[in-house]
Amino acid sequence: MSIIALFYVSGAFAMTAFVHQAEKKQVDLKTEEKAIRSISMKWLELQKSHDAAGVAALFADDGVEYNINQEPFVGPVAIQRWITQNQKQNPKAVGNWTTDRVEIAASGDLAIEYGSYTDTGLGLSGTETDQGKYVTVYRKVNGTWKVAADIGNSTKPKDASK
Repeated sequence: MSIIALFYVSGAFAMTAFVHQAEKKQVDLKTEEKAIRSISMKWLELQKSHDAAGVAALFADDGVEYNINQEPFVGPVAIQRWITQNQKQNPKAVGNWTTDRVEIAASGDLAIEYGSYTDTGLGLSGTETDQGKYVTVYRKVNGTWKVAADIGNSTKPKDASK
């Protein structure tokens, strides 16, 4: 094979690889956003049904749950343990949230969900409430969206009498 023919064959392979790579990177951002919103609603259903194992399974193996006045919980086992403990301390708690917006990376393997939450029935008496904002980061693990990090921040004004 001549040098010129080898050049053309190599060029054809390179162009095919480039086109295949470009096709592979096309991500349907609307579909991915719907998937994140769907996972968030599934999470809410699991939370309301007190399914600690189900919620924990939404997290990546190294997923992190951040909470006020506590060290972060890392991994599904630690997160499930924390959720179970939290449910015992707040037996009447009912959480609700809404997704305000979702951003999907162009690569299609990273997403950020921003939202607002309201928790009622907190504390052993079940009379406390909280409200705030949250940010949840998702990443694809073996083609499945998993929670990489979750954090919420209360926006409820502090009670000046306490």
